[in-house]
Amino acid sequence: LDDLLDDLGDDFYSQIKKKSKDKKALKKSIYEPAPKYPNIAVEIEGERAVGAMIMKNRGLVAHKAKINRNPRVKKREQYRKALIRRKGAVREVRTDEVHKYGGEGTGIRSGLSRSRK
Repeated sequence: LDDLLDDLGDDFYSQIKKKSKDKKALKKSIYEPAPKYPNIAVEIEGERAVGAMIMKNRGLVAHKAKINRNPRVKKREQYRKALIRRKGAVREVRTDEVHKYGGEGTGIRSGLSRSRK
């Protein structure tokens, strides 16, 4: 009777062990990274396709700033910088202070007395 129970137990544990191994193997196959350069067993006949860089045939081209891609944005930026430069050369017009009385400009001198007629 004990031998029968041991056999059943061993069989059960071996089943669980096999199931666990299969599950791990499945996960490993799912999450395994693809090879960087796949091995192609079959040779492809004929010439290979032309790449995009060869088709463009641009050669050596000077580097251009990103702002040059959009003329509207470039002009807006130029205008913003021109305003900053102009602030250093020309004073801003003060419109809100025209009618306000701010007191005597130089202050009241207490030590000075002037005669009156």
